[in-house]
Amino acid sequence: MNDATLATEPSLTQQLGILLPYLLLAGGGLLVMLVDSFVKTLRKDHLYMLTVLLLLGAVLAQFFPPGGISAGTLLGGMLKNEFYTRFFTYLFLGVALLTATFATSAYDRDSRYRGEFYPLLLFAILGMMVLAAASDLLILYLGLECMSLATYVLVGGQKGFARSSEAGFKYLLLGGFASAFLLFGIALLYGFAGTTSFAGLAAKLGSGDAFLLSLGAGLVLIGFGFKIAMVPFHMWTPDVYDGAPAYVSGFMATGIKAAAFAALVRLAWLLLPAMADFWFPLLVVLAVLTMTFANLVALAQSNIKRLLAYSSIAHAGYLLLGLVALLSTGRGGAASLRVEEVAGAAGGGILFYLIAYTIMNLGAFGVVSFLSRSGEEEAFAISGYAGLARRQPLAAASMAVFMLSLAGIPPTVGFMGKLYIFESVVRADLVPLAIWGVVNSLLSVYYYLRVVVVMYMQPAEEASYDGRSWESSFAVSILAFLVLFLGIMPGALHRLSEITFRLMAF
Repeated sequence: MNDATLATEPSLTQQLGILLPYLLLAGGGLLVMLVDSFVKTLRKDHLYMLTVLLLLGAVLAQFFPPGGISAGTLLGGMLKNEFYTRFFTYLFLGVALLTATFATSAYDRDSRYRGEFYPLLLFAILGMMVLAAASDLLILYLGLECMSLATYVLVGGQKGFARSSEAGFKYLLLGGFASAFLLFGIALLYGFAGTTSFAGLAAKLGSGDAFLLSLGAGLVLIGFGFKIAMVPFHMWTPDVYDGAPAYVSGFMATGIKAAAFAALVRLAWLLLPAMADFWFPLLVVLAVLTMTFANLVALAQSNIKRLLAYSSIAHAGYLLLGLVALLSTGRGGAASLRVEEVAGAAGGGILFYLIAYTIMNLGAFGVVSFLSRSGEEEAFAISGYAGLARRQPLAAASMAVFMLSLAGIPPTVGFMGKLYIFESVVRADLVPLAIWGVVNSLLSVYYYLRVVVVMYMQPAEEASYDGRSWESSFAVSILAFLVLFLGIMPGALHRLSEITFRLMAF
């Protein structure tokens, strides 16, 4: 059930065709670096257009798999080619396209972010794609490091800005600790199973040293806990999001969190039922702490990026509730549950929520990016959005939609995402957890609505922000439309999310 055998591994030629999106990003990143270094007549928007072409090429390569091959393993079983993988690949590529657009708009006011931003973005997306497709612990680690190393430089890449350098160094230092925990956990799992492949690990469940398995899985959870900003591994999040450029913060809050959850969901399902009794009570406590702590601290924030950082931590707690519901299907005391139904609802709810969260959070950071004056100490104060509805009604309306969606107010996609997560928790007979999730969601309404009140009900100040970028305005308008459209008509996307998980799991 945990690692079903897929179709026979394709031939080498077919594998190269299937791996074309990965090769485009890896080779494209090197190409952009060479173009930036040797072609001195290019403008900065030329690098942007080249990056967009590479990302669109990767999207097209995913749409047309060679020979109609839709499932199988690659590179000797190290990567999986399945709908679950492609689902996240499309999500990552979409995040990259929007991040590049927001970054290009920001360049108009701040030229100190040099051209290496684009290859670093491509390499980070490559790491995310590998992480979501990994079926071997070593490949999982390589994907995570490819993503992380590129992001460290993106965070600290604003030349001349001490806060950016400080954020990059802090993220690098704490990220190194997280990678060490993950690598040590992988070593212990290898000691348990004698192999690093997911299939080999699944075959060993139920036999061997249970303590070694529990310790290794616990260390792996710590490594992923850092990437998803789960309490108590969240300490880096507010400072790093605040110091990094707003479009990089949005990229981290969405793409990195989605990639980490893509791998964590696959690994959690793989380890059922052996790890259910160990991970289940642990994640119940961590989910409650993550939601509650983040929402309480967010109430006191006066900086929009720090507010969105704590919001990101809180949403990780909501996603962990879905993971708890998924783990409940593997517990010995849950024999009465319809395992496939509850698992499908939980897995589908997590995937739907990741898409919803990506759309609304990336949109919110996009608005922050093109309105704020980069590098200034007060550049991200919420008070700077006073009177925005009169100066830039489209930006204010988009930001209001994102804030309402993050708060979970209907008819937005954020409301439907929380509804599907809480529904899966109720189906797993964990009603108190669902109630606590609703209480936390209600608590968050205050600090999200505070931003809306400032934009619409307070007079503009002299230091109020006023950006001009038709590309970013268009992008955030599309995202705001998707927030409302998917909130009103979520059925197709939810069915797609549930089918995607079922194809991976059963």
